[in-house]
Amino acid sequence: MSWEEMVLETKPCWCGKGTITYRMEMDDWNRTQNSREINCPACLEKENSEKARKQREEKRKAIHEKAKDLAAQRHLEYWLSLYSGLNKKAAWQLYTSGKDYPSLGTFYKHTKDEGLQNYMRRFFLSDFEDALKKMNIIDLEIKELLNERERI
Repeated sequence: MSWEEMVLETKPCWCGKGTITYRMEMDDWNRTQNSREINCPACLEKENSEKARKQREEKRKAIHEKAKDLAAQRHLEYWLSLYSGLNKKAAWQLYTSGKDYPSLGTFYKHTKDEGLQNYMRRFFLSDFEDALKKMNIIDLEIKELLNERERI
């Protein structure tokens, strides 16, 4: 089985100082593969730096997810227990110290829609770093993961 070149097209590159060659190939089973060859040092460097940036962002996101999962495994149950058995106003005061977002009315609306425990779980998972601060927890492994993320 071999690949047959179906389309070979050369166009000016993005900066206009070189070319980009686009190739589309097809095999005997009508599978296709596309490739691109950048024949311009400036555009090739830009493409490689963009790929490197995307890889860094993916790595940063993976480290953050790992830290979030670790925080949830270790501290989510304690976080939820802080709000268990409290009425909504007492939970809001503990959560916001009576002055931060959300306002009491907004907090009532959110907890009415999804329930206090689900709301507090969602907050923890969306901003576990703030939740750990509110609980005065310093988890060295999580802190190291977040520091590693910042170094990337």
